[in-house]
Amino acid sequence: MDKQSLISTPGARIVIVGGGAGGLELAVRLARAGHDDVVLVDRQTTHVWKPRLHEVAAGLGRRHVDALGYAGLAETWGFRFECGTLESIDVEHQQITLASIHGPISECSIDGQSRALPQDTRIEVPSRVLDYRQLVLALGGVTPDMGVEGVLEHACLLDTPEDAERIAERYSRGLLAHHVRHGMSVCETAGETDESTQAAVNTPYRVVIVGSGATGVELAAYLASGAHSALEAPAHGDNEVEITILEATETFMPGVSETLREAIHQRLVAAGIRIELSCQVSAVTPDQVKTAAQEGDETSESIFASDLVIWAAGRVGPPIVERIEALASNKKRQWSVTNGLQCLEQDAIFALGDCSCIENSPVPPTAQVASEQAEFLAEELPRRLKGEAPREFVFDDKGTLLSLGAAGSVGELTGKLTDRFSGQGHDDLQVRGRFARAAYHGLQRQHQFVLLGPVKGTAEAVSDAFRRTLSPRLKVH
Repeated sequence: MDKQSLISTPGARIVIVGGGAGGLELAVRLARAGHDDVVLVDRQTTHVWKPRLHEVAAGLGRRHVDALGYAGLAETWGFRFECGTLESIDVEHQQITLASIHGPISECSIDGQSRALPQDTRIEVPSRVLDYRQLVLALGGVTPDMGVEGVLEHACLLDTPEDAERIAERYSRGLLAHHVRHGMSVCETAGETDESTQAAVNTPYRVVIVGSGATGVELAAYLASGAHSALEAPAHGDNEVEITILEATETFMPGVSETLREAIHQRLVAAGIRIELSCQVSAVTPDQVKTAAQEGDETSESIFASDLVIWAAGRVGPPIVERIEALASNKKRQWSVTNGLQCLEQDAIFALGDCSCIENSPVPPTAQVASEQAEFLAEELPRRLKGEAPREFVFDDKGTLLSLGAAGSVGELTGKLTDRFSGQGHDDLQVRGRFARAAYHGLQRQHQFVLLGPVKGTAEAVSDAFRRTLSPRLKVH
């Protein structure tokens, strides 16, 4: 791109790219500490806490998961918000370029009907250049298609609020279509006893979720057990929805303890969810998921019929990592950082969350990690500007908590947090039921208190509790 055509906008002492759990908390913490020369960049205008995306995908609207506007938070705390997408980094001149925003306004509503507008009617924001003294990359991660045929064409990903809303719409519309076809089939086959005809009538709506990580498991549980929503399809009877989780390895939910794994497995099976292990997906078609399993020298293939496929397998950094050649990265498309979260051989660039990897001590891709890293950098960045010696980030793992909808919440508290409850040093503590649910929601409450302050944070918590109590619950299984 010709630099002469770029527009230079006011830079900042600290520029943060990415307004997820880590990036937004960092901007707020810095501003609340009196650092007013901070810019936050994000391509969205609202922040949704990612651990609740599965609830949006199950039918909950964004407003029910406490979406917060970046501009309002910026005005409240005193940092600046720039809506934009990172395009490049000029390490030598300490500048970043934000991509232009353009495109026609394709349609509008006239007399209740959608009408196309002239193609020359458009909103366009030119490319912008921002200077920085310190740059923090907090772009999060994405779900890779792993080169599997048909994933991008026929499966849904769950990386953004738009992805979640797309899944909810497809699921809702699919259930409605299934309900209508089922009703038509019943009318057409009234009085008939042919087994194949009856089997066609009783075929459930089939959802296949690829991947047994927290995202896939929580979404499966919410779809199976219920969601606070108003879907297009009417309430339906048992066995109308069939949910299958496919895991490529021999272990369900790899990465969690055996005790917690078994507790989650039991609840999913009790909710009617089918779990298949050692299923390496080889292709996704409009109505099937094909898998291959290696058994000795032989390969066995299986086919899972599907009406909706959700791809939740793995986590890698964003595509832009490959385009920024000046910054070192790993095979999972993450920027390599030191124990102080500083990009290798870069004094002024840092990275946190899923888009980064500490070379000698990698941490899990969770909001808990991003939040702790934000807290660390909120103190570390000002110190580094003063020329003080770097410190190392140490992850304090507080455990794993999962919300499984009406199937309950389960989790495992670890480290220092267990001292408050068990009095047994640092032994792990299994939690279930109301306590686990309270702990799960407490994670978001803590996030909200950082972003909103104690008064507004408490008010938001109370408001959310009322919404959960009063919102209608639609059983989907």
